[in-house]
Amino acid sequence: MVKQYKIDEVESLKAKLQERGNVILTDYSGVKVNDIIVLRRQLAEKDAQYKVVKNNLFRKALEESGYKNIDEHLKGPIGVAFAGEQVGEVAKVLKEFAEKNDKFSFFAGILENTVYGKEQIKQIASLPSKEALLSQTMSLVNGPARSIATGMNQIMASLARGIQAVAEANNN
Repeated sequence: MVKQYKIDEVESLKAKLQERGNVILTDYSGVKVNDIIVLRRQLAEKDAQYKVVKNNLFRKALEESGYKNIDEHLKGPIGVAFAGEQVGEVAKVLKEFAEKNDKFSFFAGILENTVYGKEQIKQIASLPSKEALLSQTMSLVNGPARSIATGMNQIMASLARGIQAVAEANNN
């Protein structure tokens, strides 16, 4: 017979997967509890949660939530970063944390129902933030608009100077 706390834990994990469908799997073996607390705070700033999970319960939650092809990654002690929309920012936090703590690593992730490996997660972590991308896009869009506006102003200024010159010539 399955114990109630296991059923509750699977339901809790399923709810987190539905709420925050992007997850990054980590190996936290040997990392001090105080360091994990710091990591949780950093992730909370990015609207993410970090939870240590039991592999069998997490596997069941994944299966019941429709995730596939993840079994090979569910070995050993696993901590899961449940990310929302800011998955790139969450990956950056994990990457920076791994650089400071040699015992910590991330090894896989599920983003938009696709399983990614460690190298792909590193690439995601190296992408610019959403705000930086929006800023770059707006500067690309704004550049031609600014050129058009400047050109229009020059045409209008030239026309005004021409009219003023004709008016002055007629007055003389």
